[in-house]
Amino acid sequence: MYTKFPHNRGMISIFALALMTLAFQAPSSRARSSHFQVLPGQRILLKGDSITRGYGFGNYTDPSPLRSLPGIATILLRENLPHAPSFERLPGLWQGLNPDGSPKTVDTWAAEIERQIKTGELRAGDWLIFEDAGPIEKCVHPAPWPWEKDIYRQYRQALREMALAAEKAIGRDHIVFMTMFDYQPTSVNCGRCEWDAPLDDGKKTGNDAIRDEAAELGVTAIDMNHVMDEADRYLTRAGWGRPVGPDGIHPNVYGNYVMTLAILGALGADIAAWRLDGLLKHFKHPAAGGDVPSVWGFKKDPSDAQRNAILKDLRAIVVSVLRQTKSGNARNPDRPSISGETAGIKRILRHGRILARAAAQPAETTRTVSYEVGKFFQLDRENCLLVASMREQGGHDFEVGNDGFVFKKLSEITAEKAFPINRLETNYRLKNGSGFGVMGKFPVSGGFVPLGAKLADGKPHPAAGTGFLFSGTLTFLPDRSNGHPQASRDDRLIEFMQLRWDGKSLRVTGREMIDNLLGVKVGRVALSNYIPQDKGFLCPFGADDGSYTVVFRFDWDGRRWKPVAAGKPFITAIAPQEQNKPRVYRYLETEASIQRVNDRYLVYTRGRDPKGRVYTSSDGLNYNLLFDHPNHTVPQTLNQGLDGGLYLASNTGPGWLRNPLFAWAMRGRDFVEPMIIHDEKGIRDDKGPETPFVDHGVGGNFMLEGRWRHFFLYRVCDLRETNGEGAPPRPQTGLYLAEMMYR
Repeated sequence: MYTKFPHNRGMISIFALALMTLAFQAPSSRARSSHFQVLPGQRILLKGDSITRGYGFGNYTDPSPLRSLPGIATILLRENLPHAPSFERLPGLWQGLNPDGSPKTVDTWAAEIERQIKTGELRAGDWLIFEDAGPIEKCVHPAPWPWEKDIYRQYRQALREMALAAEKAIGRDHIVFMTMFDYQPTSVNCGRCEWDAPLDDGKKTGNDAIRDEAAELGVTAIDMNHVMDEADRYLTRAGWGRPVGPDGIHPNVYGNYVMTLAILGALGADIAAWRLDGLLKHFKHPAAGGDVPSVWGFKKDPSDAQRNAILKDLRAIVVSVLRQTKSGNARNPDRPSISGETAGIKRILRHGRILARAAAQPAETTRTVSYEVGKFFQLDRENCLLVASMREQGGHDFEVGNDGFVFKKLSEITAEKAFPINRLETNYRLKNGSGFGVMGKFPVSGGFVPLGAKLADGKPHPAAGTGFLFSGTLTFLPDRSNGHPQASRDDRLIEFMQLRWDGKSLRVTGREMIDNLLGVKVGRVALSNYIPQDKGFLCPFGADDGSYTVVFRFDWDGRRWKPVAAGKPFITAIAPQEQNKPRVYRYLETEASIQRVNDRYLVYTRGRDPKGRVYTSSDGLNYNLLFDHPNHTVPQTLNQGLDGGLYLASNTGPGWLRNPLFAWAMRGRDFVEPMIIHDEKGIRDDKGPETPFVDHGVGGNFMLEGRWRHFFLYRVCDLRETNGEGAPPRPQTGLYLAEMMYR
């Protein structure tokens, strides 16, 4: 069965014809909730009150991990995932009361979140799980309080402001609310503590406020009230007791367990199949090596065997409730985006940083090496390849090569699984004989024909399972501090690599250094990947000094990929009268990206003027200027989404400012409706020392986990890491991933 595509002529031509009609199976019928959606590097952050602090034994001091939700979650995650995300409590900023009764430091949840974003406690890719208990009318908010009137509306407003503050860093897809279970405090006057009781309007409840605001915002809501009610019925009927302690407020160790399972299940964990062995031993009596002499809040004490049975029964209850409530998902798929709409993009799922530091020190490097820029490639119907560039910290943009990562799930992308694609050359002799330098190896672009791919007529593609990469180079001084001023055009080589995938392993089957293709001098690699054209690929290159762009066609000759045709070089930028830069840093137009829409080919270039230019072609090789537009001298890529629409990813400048990173939809001869992909400065202290670089973003459409998805890779670092100052990597430096969600 073939994968069905949207009825869009541009998409049909790109995927069904140009991508050689991959013979993919239909998407798996397995529920999406069975795939855990939290990736390595992301964190699950639990924000709330005393329940999040952990009171499972009736105190805040017991050393057992069962005392808190994060403690239980950590055991489950480590036992069931090869690269477990961390599960942490996000502490509030509550510091008591001022004399007038108002809270110190902050007045609202939103203010807490804004502070935590600026300090880096909450960052792109994190998941925020929000829990609130206690008096409904006494959430953190400006005095006077408690609220006495209009509690439902005011509580919803507090939730909304918090979510909008968090959205700046993590997006709404990573925000989770939960309803609150009912409890009956036995020793304190709790006021409005019954979350299913009508508020002052006599109609709406506190849980209604949570559910309604989650639906309005389009964020996930876990019906924890329902989950805990079912757990309470089971334990009460069995005569054990309740999932809360005798204070009638805090969950005991079994209540913590139930809440933890509900959270992980709502995030997509297949909790029904997860191992519990690591957790079971903690629930035993101390005499058997466990942590629980008796369960706080239980009327009678289960044996160790009975305790194990209770854990398994409670898990079945959680699984059943989540299934009934569609895995806790209360999202509204048609909600409007507060950031506008771009090229059919409805919202952006920010997966955050997927790679930071190299796990093993690359050969011929001594300083910290950070991952920077990445490209995805489709290997077959299940596997993708990430090729990520690496920069040695301490000077200019000194790239030392690329690593590869083969994966079936995003969660499999970890630094420990890297294998080398190429590496720098440390004893490079300049072609003019003027000395030696170090040749850095820069991010790749390339093309790959997936294993099992077929042509438009249904015949197997002769090159299926093969591809090629180009990695640009730049020759640096021996101390790696700057580009080598004596380097000539002949020193701007490009490494050409042949790839083969057999379904199990990826091999680099050939390497050569080139500066000439079919008699045309080339020295700069495209910023985007290359696009298919029937059996071959169209690949744009630039001259070493950016004095022209030329598009080549590459075909498979039965043994290797090679150039077979070249278009005419094209350029419209005008050279300056005086060129005061060393040749290694000169350019007029550079960093081409190429796309196809219906029967037209488009090439986009970044100009030094500063302008961005869109060129058009009917044959894919020869181009004329379609239009230009003002843009700063920053990286700019033209990308195509799942709907066939085009968008430009770039920054607005000016100067060296590369933040925020935007996506603009291409409409006719203009780019409109900007949507923020990542705003590092906006979510941090704008008076601090950082000058963030959020740039070099490239998007593409890939089949992963049984469905087509649009992924966008980009880097985040600090200007001072790349401008020669030698600043160390920032806490947020690395390769980031966003996912464009389409209707």
